[in-house]
Amino acid sequence: MKGAALGVVRRFVLVLSLLLSGFCLDAAAQNRASFANPAEYDAFKAALAQRDPAKRATAMEVFVAWYPNSTLRNEALEHAMAAWGAAREPAKADVIAGKLLQVDPDNVHAIASRVYAARTRAMGGDASALAPMVAGAEKGAAALAKWQKPASLDDAGFEQTRRQLGAVFSGALGFAALQNKDYDTARRFYRESVAAEPDSLPDVYQLAVAQLEGQPIDGLGFWYAARAIALARAAKNDAAAADIDRWARSRYRAYRGSEEGWDPLVARLVAGEKAPPAGFVKAIPRVMTPPERALQLMEDNEPGALRAADWVLILRHREANPTNRAAADRLWAAIQDKQQGGTRLKIPVKIVAATPEVLEAAISEEAQAANTAELRIAMARPLAPLPAVGSRISIIGTVNEYGGQPFTLKMVRAELAPESLPVAGGQCADPRPQACTRDYRPACGLRRDNTRQTYPNACTACADPQVVTQSAGACPP
Repeated sequence: MKGAALGVVRRFVLVLSLLLSGFCLDAAAQNRASFANPAEYDAFKAALAQRDPAKRATAMEVFVAWYPNSTLRNEALEHAMAAWGAAREPAKADVIAGKLLQVDPDNVHAIASRVYAARTRAMGGDASALAPMVAGAEKGAAALAKWQKPASLDDAGFEQTRRQLGAVFSGALGFAALQNKDYDTARRFYRESVAAEPDSLPDVYQLAVAQLEGQPIDGLGFWYAARAIALARAAKNDAAAADIDRWARSRYRAYRGSEEGWDPLVARLVAGEKAPPAGFVKAIPRVMTPPERALQLMEDNEPGALRAADWVLILRHREANPTNRAAADRLWAAIQDKQQGGTRLKIPVKIVAATPEVLEAAISEEAQAANTAELRIAMARPLAPLPAVGSRISIIGTVNEYGGQPFTLKMVRAELAPESLPVAGGQCADPRPQACTRDYRPACGLRRDNTRQTYPNACTACADPQVVTQSAGACPP
């Protein structure tokens, strides 16, 4: 879909043709009497007066051929280049740009024209055009930073022209990054080009691609996709609009879980909405991937306030993309800050496996349900009695490492939390307890039929009328 749509939307009018069409550069500060040969001035003015772009371009080329040493030579070449662009003759405009750059290597208009021509070829599938496009765009951005205001432009016109030329360069660099699937870089450049040229269909569409194909997805891309559809329809380019709609609709459906809200969004933009409303992304309910849930947790909470189960989700998906990596690094720094001065952390867990020296435990609800270990606990001293597999306890220790496949969070210098320490055993007395606390201090109950069962604590053991006595710790296997 992308190639077909781009093949249509690439046929946009070069902004350069608009930059020169409304004013005359050096000639504006001169008059006929200032020329030794007044016919030279008359020939330039006659060429400039041609309303048809192709005729104006040809007339300017003839002027340069007749007066190769004219003070208006560079300006005539610029007008010829812009006119060929307006006439939809990018190859001819490119030839003129080459001539202009031979005499004025930093001419921003000529560089922009060449970049545009290279991008047109690249968007048409010519991979060899990418390298000169990037080189030209980088050179153009540097030249634009040094460009001095022409006498014929007021301050507002100069700034507008700078923005429009900058959009040519940043749009080209965004396109190159998009081809390399460097979505973060593409997003950055396209934001610049779209801010300067909000009605540029290629850049608006390609910004949407960068936002919706990259990870993590930027939901604002749906607004720009709908904007691209609106621009294509306004240009009566129904084929491009249909292509973009099919692609964006499928991404929206995957993002939200349904197409609800997509058609009203497109209708709003077709009706004239020009900027995303505040809170646009959060207004779209969505089905999040685990890496996206991790980012949402970091966005909605202070890192130091997150639960251990949240740590697992965020740290597990560190390598999903650069944004998740940065989030995991922020969280890990917050965890280490909590442990400054030797402070140890308490984590509630479910025991998956146990030896006197090492416990394997699950932290998150998903891992507890699947009896999958996420936390490896190195005890400060051998543990006896051992907590029963499946029991839920709290552990205190130092979290010092994470990673690997399968993902494992590691804790050292660990001990059972006070509420999870074994209790002294003894005979169960009547009347039996009617209510017990939920703390975990495992007790082994001896039942009337001489079988044994592990209970969360001594109270719950003796609350069972079949239990005669209970002893500290889990029942032996």
